Amino acid sequence: MKRFGFTFLKNAAANLVRGGATAVVALALPHFLTHALAKDRFAAWSLMLQIAAYANYLDFGIQTAVARYLAQAMERDDRELRDTLISTAFALLACGGLIAMLAIGAVIWQLPQLFHGIPGSLVPEVRLGALLLAVSAVLQLPLSTFTGVLIGLHKNEHPALAIGGSRVLGAISVLLAVHFTHSLGALAACIAVANLAGSLLQYRLARILLPGMQLGAQHVHRAMAAEIARYCSMLVFFSFGMLLISGLDVTIVGLFQFRSVGYYSVAATLTSFFAGLNNAVFAALIAPVAVLDARGEHRRIAEIVLRTSRLSTFLNLTLVLLVYFAGSPLLRLWVGPEYAAEALPIVKLLLIGQAIRLLNNGYASALLAVGLQRKALLPSIVEAFGNLALSLAGARWLGPIGVAWGTVIAAALGSVLYIVHTIRIVTMIPLKRSEYVLESVLRPLLCLSPLVLLLLLLRGQSVGFRLIPWLVLALMLSGGLTARFGKVGLKQLQT
Repeated sequence: MKRFGFTFLKNAAANLVRGGATAVVALALPHFLTHALAKDRFAAWSLMLQIAAYANYLDFGIQTAVARYLAQAMERDDRELRDTLISTAFALLACGGLIAMLAIGAVIWQLPQLFHGIPGSLVPEVRLGALLLAVSAVLQLPLSTFTGVLIGLHKNEHPALAIGGSRVLGAISVLLAVHFTHSLGALAACIAVANLAGSLLQYRLARILLPGMQLGAQHVHRAMAAEIARYCSMLVFFSFGMLLISGLDVTIVGLFQFRSVGYYSVAATLTSFFAGLNNAVFAALIAPVAVLDARGEHRRIAEIVLRTSRLSTFLNLTLVLLVYFAGSPLLRLWVGPEYAAEALPIVKLLLIGQAIRLLNNGYASALLAVGLQRKALLPSIVEAFGNLALSLAGARWLGPIGVAWGTVIAAALGSVLYIVHTIRIVTMIPLKRSEYVLESVLRPLLCLSPLVLLLLLLRGQSVGFRLIPWLVLALMLSGGLTARFGKVGLKQLQT
């Protein structure tokens, strides 16, 4: 295998291209739709997208399993295992699609009873749009097998082009369509068709790269299904946990205060965009780290975890600081003053919660690669159910901002448990908790401490002209500390 650093950076860059294209949908659409659609219609659009997105949580982690096992099968040139793996995963994901369709269908059927604030005139449009998006998402589930295939072949650039291109095509279609119609069904059709086309393209690319690949019922084996199920048993819960952590927030706001769905959706969209970029980078770790695991090079895996976690924390802290210092004008530029005023407090809290949660993203990716994801069960349980309970309580007593506070508190609980519990019980990856805390938490915090201190001294005040020299000084000091002590250069990944 090529040097790990090159493989990781190439795949991470491809994943970022994929995530960057998805940003066109995540960022460009709200910019235009908040101006083009009435507030209730935009809120309904946001809720419709959230309902259809539930299908994505029924991936069960099978795509990740395909990438891991295929990387190892190709290393051993085991073609029989390859075909059995791909066919069985496809069948399992088709079953997941059926479950998703039934669940989303029930939500669509009970829409007026669940979301009392939706204007009656919008209910038929939301139902139609959610149905179109759901059908597309359900069909994409089994086809996502080939995303795992391409990643397992270290060809992350192919899903980047296919998925990224389809997202751009869908966004352009919506932006063109909204000039002629505000029908939520028509706008949903633009997204649904483009996304499905991207999944079909990945299937075709996998066929080209593996011309001898055989896909059929005769290759679906119970033993392979059991193996995938064992690997994914914890991923199923993690997927369910992510549903509780971030997938239900907009829905919870809709249940308690429909008029605020649009504002919260803007904040959640921005946060999810940056989380997606982070996850795209760490997804690139799984296949090459799986190969290192097969070779028994576990100390190298520990070093990779430290270096990628440190870099991730630097980036997430920088993002939080940017939003606190300059979030208001940036949001006004993006979605206008009214949405910006309502969304900014939520954005700040959600980004803090995200930065706390993503502290352990590198370690979690390594656990997936070596098949020890079950070791992270306790912190995942605490964060998932803690987030649900706290968000429901917060929505009831504080409104949308309470949902965001629930996310922050639950993320803190989960991250603490990750460090004090999970790292202690995982012996395969030789990593000391003190070393991990120093490199992934304390070093970034100390390097960025001048900016953090200035933020605390401002106490929520905007950065006026008289404070610009202090901001410049804090930036220079933080930059100097990072350059001298941060260890964030790309050469740190060349192990």
